[in-house]
Amino acid sequence: MKTFPTRVAALTGALAISLGAAACSKSETPAASAPSASSTASTPAESSSSTSAPASDAPEAADILSKAKANALDAKSGAFVGQVDQNGKTIKIDFKGTSDGKTADIAIEMEGDGKARVISLPDGVYIQGDETFWKKQGAPAAVQKAGGKFIKAPVSASSMTQSLSLKSFLEKAFGAVTPSQLSTDVASESVNGVDCWVLTDTKGKDEGALYVSKDASQVVRFTGSTKSPGQLDFSKWNEDLGITAPAKGEIMSVG
Repeated sequence: MKTFPTRVAALTGALAISLGAAACSKSETPAASAPSASSTASTPAESSSSTSAPASDAPEAADILSKAKANALDAKSGAFVGQVDQNGKTIKIDFKGTSDGKTADIAIEMEGDGKARVISLPDGVYIQGDETFWKKQGAPAAVQKAGGKFIKAPVSASSMTQSLSLKSFLEKAFGAVTPSQLSTDVASESVNGVDCWVLTDTKGKDEGALYVSKDASQVVRFTGSTKSPGQLDFSKWNEDLGITAPAKGEIMSVG
């Protein structure tokens, strides 16, 4: 039987990856800027993007997509932050982690369901939640009053961290974007100071867009549709993310 911490680790990890995948489909997508994961998911900041303009010198849309996908899936690490409206609720997510899922730091804020943070490391999984989150998970009373402290899931829970894998997320995200969906018109736009090619759905930008840096062919942003608005901003490709375990004083012992 799974222990309480193990169940929560599985739930939060699965939620993080499923939200991210939904956010990168053209029907449901996440709006944010860029601080790395913290004790709570950050509130998205207003975009610094300029208005996109047609680019006569742009490569073929399919070529841009191909290079962006290859670079993303080859990346050793990365980060993204954003929000998605799902089933009438706003969910914010702030993710940084490695491609293999062994190391990750994920903060999630779910409208009506509280806030949670998961730090996954080779030696274990650490979970932090507010009172609302713990109540929703049926946590023991002592945990519900943890006051921001982490609980440590058993080592066996580490096998569940594949759901926290950056590569797993990206495979699902790119599975929702195919060359046949893309408009042949490629625009140019600056996103947070990065010059990008802008790929859109054949029906236009209102159905979703993918922003790819011109200099490195790296994914910079995914956006959703008008009916399902949202945005994910990407950064820290192949960087040392500096993810560490909580201090001992921040960890609560649970029986």
